Amino acid sequence: MRTANRRIWASALALAVGVVAPGGHLLLVKSVHAQETEAEQAVHRFDIQAGPLSAALNRLAEQAGLTLSYDPSLTAGKHTGGLQGEHTSADALQRLLADTGLTARFDGASTVSLERNTASDSTRLAPLGVSGFMEDPYGSVDGYAARRSGTAMKSDIPIIDTPASIQVVPRDVIDDQNAQRLEDVARNVSGVQFGGSNGNRSDNVNVRGFSTGRFAKDGFLSASTFGDAGFLNLANIERVEVLKGPATVLYGQNEPGGLINLVTKKPQPDPFYDFTGTYGRFDFYRGEADVNQPLNEDGTVLARLSGAYQESDSFRDYFRTTRRAQIAPSLRWLASDRTTVDLQLEYYEQDQQSDRGVPVVDGRPMALPRSRYLGSRDDRAKMDEVRLHAVVEHAFQNGWELRTLARYADTSARFLSSHPMGLEPDNRTLNRLFYDMDQEYQNYGLQTNLSRELRTGAVSHQLLVGADANLTRFDSENHTAPIDPIDIHNPDYSAQPGAYDDPSLQDRRVDFYGIYLQNLMSFGEHWKVLLGARYDQATTRFFQDGDTVTDETASELSPRAGVVFQPWDHSTLYASYTTSFQPQLSGETASGDAFEPEEGEQIELGAKREWLGGRASTTLAVFELTRTNVATADPNNPGASIQTGEQRSRGVELDVAGEFLPGWRTMASLTYLDAEVTRDNTYDTGNRLPNVSRWSGSLWNVYAFQSPTLQGLELGAGLYAVGSRTGNLENSYDLPGYGRVDLLARYRVNPNLRLSLNVDNLLDKEHIEAPGGWSVYPGAPRTVYARVDLNF
Repeated sequence: MRTANRRIWASALALAVGVVAPGGHLLLVKSVHAQETEAEQAVHRFDIQAGPLSAALNRLAEQAGLTLSYDPSLTAGKHTGGLQGEHTSADALQRLLADTGLTARFDGASTVSLERNTASDSTRLAPLGVSGFMEDPYGSVDGYAARRSGTAMKSDIPIIDTPASIQVVPRDVIDDQNAQRLEDVARNVSGVQFGGSNGNRSDNVNVRGFSTGRFAKDGFLSASTFGDAGFLNLANIERVEVLKGPATVLYGQNEPGGLINLVTKKPQPDPFYDFTGTYGRFDFYRGEADVNQPLNEDGTVLARLSGAYQESDSFRDYFRTTRRAQIAPSLRWLASDRTTVDLQLEYYEQDQQSDRGVPVVDGRPMALPRSRYLGSRDDRAKMDEVRLHAVVEHAFQNGWELRTLARYADTSARFLSSHPMGLEPDNRTLNRLFYDMDQEYQNYGLQTNLSRELRTGAVSHQLLVGADANLTRFDSENHTAPIDPIDIHNPDYSAQPGAYDDPSLQDRRVDFYGIYLQNLMSFGEHWKVLLGARYDQATTRFFQDGDTVTDETASELSPRAGVVFQPWDHSTLYASYTTSFQPQLSGETASGDAFEPEEGEQIELGAKREWLGGRASTTLAVFELTRTNVATADPNNPGASIQTGEQRSRGVELDVAGEFLPGWRTMASLTYLDAEVTRDNTYDTGNRLPNVSRWSGSLWNVYAFQSPTLQGLELGAGLYAVGSRTGNLENSYDLPGYGRVDLLARYRVNPNLRLSLNVDNLLDKEHIEAPGGWSVYPGAPRTVYARVDLNF
């Protein structure tokens, strides 16, 4: 095994050199690169100090090889905050000219003129960039390859300058794949695997071998700290970002595997009206609307309304109709050329059958049809949530930028489920216990960040300082009741639960407060160093039936560090060290002491490369991640636990995204992951972590035909493959690997009408998507979706 690991790490190192080295380009990339004009690839590294605008423009022209033409009176008396880092020429001009009342226009491949903004243009930045588009780290992506992210650094820093693996799945990918759930999106990213649905009630995803039950939306962690309230609806999502590894320094408490952040749609300057209708197998109906409209003549008040309604049956027997609905109005006020205010309301509800899957008996899932359902007609998963979100951004004249976010979320969930409790010796009678859980969540969040670019001598700094508070309230009333067994080969769904037992009442209060500081320093053109730290204080109170179980306050100082080496333009080698901090909501040692927080520690090496002026990218990462303070059996006190357990995950990941040829879009990933128990009193050392395959990968391609006779036609195909996995920490049973093939055919009839056909699981392969302890969740059979898009 060690020899195999050495070979894998050596291969990763060799691949890293190929990823970043100019001489390591694929011949295909070289040939395409030669066809592009220099203007389309105008990405440069800038080092421009704050000061008079005229001097800054001259410096920019020198570093970018541009010729500027303008009346000197336009820049008289104007100043700029300077610019550091790698940017396109258009992006650099955009940033230098922000708040000056001026705009730039390219008159040729290397000639730029300046002019005054019109009144309507002065309130917002024009969308300039490599292909006429300047990417907003909190907005849409042009194509498949994102160049900027607001998740990894909580500020507008290019991904290639970030010493971490951050992958972005843009809206274009979501639409091309007709993705309905987070698991559909996550399979595009290396190191990420579907982790089950918690009884068909919510998303659960593993990142780098560890479950990530909590997700972030617009930078705020979800309110469901103590359980999972519902599936995430993608109708209002602009992009999904996956930050690999511990993220505590910027986000506080978190699992060590990584953070998934969903970035919502925001109001835009130009009006549009998009409507989508989808029909699929198993009576799947879904309608979506996305309407955007300025509300005043000068375009300073913008509104957007997105929403979706969905009904569907299932390939599983005796399912009630699933209903999911969402509506999300949002408002943007451009209060001045320095201040922006965003407000958003989101309401979401779901009502569907709960489903515990197929039981595992004698070390293997039972040989039942994938449609076989073993619950009752009373099983149900219902949830509704209201979320209010506000963002205020302000650019001060001294160069500091303020970003303040506030969030309130209120969630109600009801979960009724017939839980499998074991099979009788006749191998057909399944005992069950009925659960009824009624849960309420409230979450209040506040974040404030200040960022600035500045210089001290020869070193430039991108500073970030911030503080946040997150308060969560969770109340639940839980019942159990007897219910008749079910014949797994001839099920009768008429059984109803008997009398409820006395309720189990749980009240939990978790308050988190944190302050953090981060500094990305640039030493010349090739080196960057990242240093960051966070101080957390978490208070956890847990009451069971009115009695206090836990009332503890924990604090932690979490560091973050990284080094970036950029030997050539568009290429990065990096190393990083990150940590995580996750307080335990309950549990105590034999002596009565509350459990300490679990901690994570990761070392990562990586390489990144941007191709074709940023239209494509590759990322390679090698990492070792360790989780400590894991609760395990106390050998000296039977029935008690002690926090001496340890788990380790290490692996190699490769991600590829972008447009390598005109019309050819691709997103691909490959993962080798070795995740195991390294110290435990209950499970054997060396046991694999559940639902983590050693090898997995994905490949998705779409080609838009370029010839005039076939213009408007797009064809796509994808493959998702996952190797064998163990079903639990005992490693008592394994799940076989599987592969899934998907297809896309699309035709744009005219600028306003587009028709699509998606086929999931084309080969109709039977497979198990994920384990659920002592049951497993079968994957869906071949499913065809027909979709109509109307755009005005």
